[in-house]
Amino acid sequence: MKNTPLLLLFAIAFAPPIIAAPADDDLPVLTPRVKSVAAFKNGVAFVLKAGDTRLRDGWARMDSLPTASLGTLWLGAADKSGPITEVCTYKEKVADESDAVSLSELLSANVGHRVVLTYGVGTQTVSAEGKLLAAADRQPPPEEPGSLASESAMVGYYRPLPVGTESGLVLLQVAKPGHTSVLSLPKTAVQSLEILDDANIHTRVEREQARTKFHVHGNPKHAEIGLAALEKGLIWSPSYRINLVSDTQADLELNAVFADDTEDLDDAEVSFVVGYPNFSFANILSPMSLHQSVAEFVQALAAGGAAQAGPFANVMSQSLGYNSPRYGTTGPNNYSAAPVPGEPGADLYFYRKSGVTLKRGSRASFNLLQASVPCEQLYQWEIPDSTDLDEHGYRSNPATKPENLVWHVLRLENRSQQPWTTAPALAVTDNLPVAQDTLGYTPPGGRNVLKLTVAADVPAEQSQSETDRKMVTLGHSTYDEVTVKGTLKVTNGKSKEITLQMHKSLLGEVLEAPDGKVTKRAHNLTSVNFNSEIEWELKLPAGTDHEITYRYKVLLAR
Repeated sequence: MKNTPLLLLFAIAFAPPIIAAPADDDLPVLTPRVKSVAAFKNGVAFVLKAGDTRLRDGWARMDSLPTASLGTLWLGAADKSGPITEVCTYKEKVADESDAVSLSELLSANVGHRVVLTYGVGTQTVSAEGKLLAAADRQPPPEEPGSLASESAMVGYYRPLPVGTESGLVLLQVAKPGHTSVLSLPKTAVQSLEILDDANIHTRVEREQARTKFHVHGNPKHAEIGLAALEKGLIWSPSYRINLVSDTQADLELNAVFADDTEDLDDAEVSFVVGYPNFSFANILSPMSLHQSVAEFVQALAAGGAAQAGPFANVMSQSLGYNSPRYGTTGPNNYSAAPVPGEPGADLYFYRKSGVTLKRGSRASFNLLQASVPCEQLYQWEIPDSTDLDEHGYRSNPATKPENLVWHVLRLENRSQQPWTTAPALAVTDNLPVAQDTLGYTPPGGRNVLKLTVAADVPAEQSQSETDRKMVTLGHSTYDEVTVKGTLKVTNGKSKEITLQMHKSLLGEVLEAPDGKVTKRAHNLTSVNFNSEIEWELKLPAGTDHEITYRYKVLLAR
């Protein structure tokens, strides 16, 4: 059986012999700075860092590596130094001095000092004076090999358990006439502590620090190191504000909220990416990460890395429903708004913002695009198929009853050089809200619609009736061929002329549709019925009615 090859994390030009590194504490420390971030709308970002460092025998270290996705971690020399030949991540216990924040920590910090302990014995309170010999804490059990430490433990620390929880013992040497004795108490019994000599109010706090050391070929004394990875915890959320200046013009603004829970940014370049990213292993951590065991990495690989799409996933990715006939066609690109710095890359577009300074855990808002765009006030009636048939002519689940709602929509044309990403859009007039809906992805030169409100003063209704039926045979199967007449009625109750778009979906072959554009699709080659669509666009004067008829035939299985 073939072994499945895994993605290599580091491209090494050759395989040099293993080089013994100096002691880790003696290694120069590299502190790379974030140079650029390419943020996507699905919560991942490609982060590029770089920094200069001294090297000792070609070695240096960093405090940690980013929690990168599988196959996206890269570490290399950014200058003319030789390639990086070895990278090692490991955990190291370090101790920091901190103020004591509990009686338990204060006891531990003052071992060897003369103290007065007050403790409880039954219902009585007793005091004892002496030399504090020990104040040991109960340590957590050691991890079994292969177990996964919690993520917080990588950057956190263990502190003694506070008084009132299960903990260790306190040993106090008490002087008595002619002899000394040792009093032992559980820490939980101690009620107060008086320190008779110089008190120590600080304690040592141990924590595990994730570190990385690396070696540069040729043992140079100095190198510029680059570090790149696809990380989670950075995201941008777009939104539009569309000011309806007139019936034919709108002012459009694209705003980006940038949320950063991962990196400290100092004068970095941030790119806000428009497009549909394909990162198959975004949810699988690199095996260089110390946040998972080998077993868990293998399990994650077997489970796959694709995230499930939620109900609003189209907003977080892109909607490609632009330039369909009922939404408009590509128009001439004869208008150019002043573009925000950006550039296309493959099938993606990058809005660029330089000089971004932001602390981890912060949020920032940026204006990416401002443009005056042509628009049209339209009314749309979407009419779904009302038959209970499938493409093979069999009865299916009852279709949802059409609501016969006519929507007032705004058709916008993108005459700029930049695409519009899928995002919530707020339409306003004179600073008063009109509606909010999703504006779909729209390329330069394309048109798309934004739903505003249901047009209650443009009522509509549809009806269908059978006009003919006959038996037909296809292959070895027999069907009823039914001819259906449909009628659409709509009234313009407004005081001005409107442009009305009607879109009728049906199962069958259209025989007659005056002034309508018919599209016929076969979704399944074994189907006996086509999926057909009829589209009309007409001017409807104020206070008038309009009626449209159409005919089609559909096969019903016997």
